[in-house]
Amino acid sequence: MNTIRRKIGSKIYIFCNGKKAEPLYFQDLKDFLKANRVKILHKNFCGKAPWEFIDAVIAYKEQLKKTEKFSDADGDQSWCVFDIDEYWRQNSQKFRAALKQANENNIQIAWSNQCFELWFLYHFESLSTATPRVDYHKKLRQHFKTNNLGEYAKNMEQIFNPLLPFLTKAIQNARKSYIKDKVEKDPSTAVFLLVEELQRL
Repeated sequence: MNTIRRKIGSKIYIFCNGKKAEPLYFQDLKDFLKANRVKILHKNFCGKAPWEFIDAVIAYKEQLKKTEKFSDADGDQSWCVFDIDEYWRQNSQKFRAALKQANENNIQIAWSNQCFELWFLYHFESLSTATPRVDYHKKLRQHFKTNNLGEYAKNMEQIFNPLLPFLTKAIQNARKSYIKDKVEKDPSTAVFLLVEELQRL
């Protein structure tokens, strides 16, 4: 991942290929931080394989540059947020090539292996061994119940506020399992890097 050089007034573009969980979470985080220079885009990227997603973001970023809405020199950032799911096992070679291409185009990667809900789960516990993604939701339902946070449901719209008091713990837990560029490590997520960058705004 390239070194991030951010300047005062620089923008962060967050591209998500998920339909609900990721854009909803980052929209609420943006609102909480009053980060008007953060742009969240997902409608044209939903459901794409990571390598297709990265290609689409590279093309979109080029269009932003042409219209002077994006400048690497000014410290603007672009982040791809996506799940590993089964994609690494399907085609690790194509995946590696896409990650290399993202790096060459100064695009930051915030992956989750296996899925974004791992980031939610890290607000409550640290995982060190691979766990089926369906178990994430079982665990989250139990944690919500134990902490009197209401009822958890997949893709629930009000997920950010219940999780907010546990954000520091989530970052700590995510960092424990994170290895730079090792998207195949299950479990692991780089989402905390994006969250920290947003906090620095």
